[in-house]
Amino acid sequence: MITLMRAERAWSYALDLKQFANTEPRKQSHLVAKLKKAVIYAEELEETCISLKCDASTQLEAKAYSHYMRGMVHFERGNWNKCLVSFTSAQKIYSKLADAVDDGSIYREKCEEMTPNVQYCLYNIQSSGNIDTSEVGEDLLKELDGVIASRANAPTQAACELKWEGKCISITNDEIKIELAQLKDKIQQAKDVGTSTDKRLELYDEAVGGCRDVAQIIRKADKLESAETLTDYFAFLRITCTIDRFLLMARQVSDKLKGVVETRPGTKMARPEDLVRLYDIILQNYADLKGIVSIEREGEFYKGIDGNTLFYRALRCFYIAECHLGQSNWINAIVLYDKCKEHVSEALASTANNMDVQGELNTLSKQIYSQRCSAHASAFLHSQEEAEELEDMKPAQKNRLLKDCLDEERVDVLNEGI
Repeated sequence: MITLMRAERAWSYALDLKQFANTEPRKQSHLVAKLKKAVIYAEELEETCISLKCDASTQLEAKAYSHYMRGMVHFERGNWNKCLVSFTSAQKIYSKLADAVDDGSIYREKCEEMTPNVQYCLYNIQSSGNIDTSEVGEDLLKELDGVIASRANAPTQAACELKWEGKCISITNDEIKIELAQLKDKIQQAKDVGTSTDKRLELYDEAVGGCRDVAQIIRKADKLESAETLTDYFAFLRITCTIDRFLLMARQVSDKLKGVVETRPGTKMARPEDLVRLYDIILQNYADLKGIVSIEREGEFYKGIDGNTLFYRALRCFYIAECHLGQSNWINAIVLYDKCKEHVSEALASTANNMDVQGELNTLSKQIYSQRCSAHASAFLHSQEEAEELEDMKPAQKNRLLKDCLDEERVDVLNEGI
């Protein structure tokens, strides 16, 4: 790895000097010297891969890298024949490696990168087909074919088996396997109750972003097995992480409303309206979850989606009622509490096997009863106060003479609208 970094450093330094080489001859000499140093490190890397007995594809990739560096030196020095040999040798290896690995897009891009240099060499030497490319060697080409054959005969040796919704998904793409391992680690950390809430929210955000990145990798990958099922699986992961994230936010707001957690100075006060918005997003994500094709319609998980939807719909209705209660709209609040009670009854019937949800629904039912009684009492007191005000006004209107009220402007509530 250190040898590779040294080669890359010398090569990038040479490219930086290239922009000044046309105007300053000393820069051109410095550029060639840096490229020569890159060739030395590239050859050292090739020898190291052979001595460590790395796999065939790694050794061949190091050989192609060495050919590419030599081609860059010959290109700058104007040795067009040698340059053409080096670049075409590298292209042959890279094109073969592209067929030997699962995701060969990187090697194909490298081949395309060298194409303009090859064409420029052909233009300068005015080639007629007598270019000597025997440096690659028949043994090398046979070795490359052996790599392709070994990959074809044993495609599942490095595969990662993933079981989901009764399906066994084989993942052979190394990039997807790495992303999946990182995602599982982040999700596991996010679910750890001992972690701070802010850190858990950050981990959920990273997991959701990781799922989107994997979806792009799947779209770009060539000849990927079970691509549709894999896409559905990572969509499932993304939506469930989003739901868990917003549930964590809802729990945080709920604790602030109940006074369990103090609101920090400079932060926004928690309101029931915030919970209504959060539960709206959660319900939308559950609707998206039902749209994933690979989830079995008769499975327990799919049935659980309906139960959770009813539960969070009841919570949303409860906090809408709380909003009306806070605005002294007692009649609207009472109607919404009754509707919420209906949602709770439906959710209890749908989640009979989920004891955790059952316990939360029973707690919510008690809160509905308590808050409905409070709204009913507030509405009754308000109506009594209005009646008393009217009664207080009636004697004054009956007993006072008109001449005593000439300086006052008063609206006759009793005869209003007549």
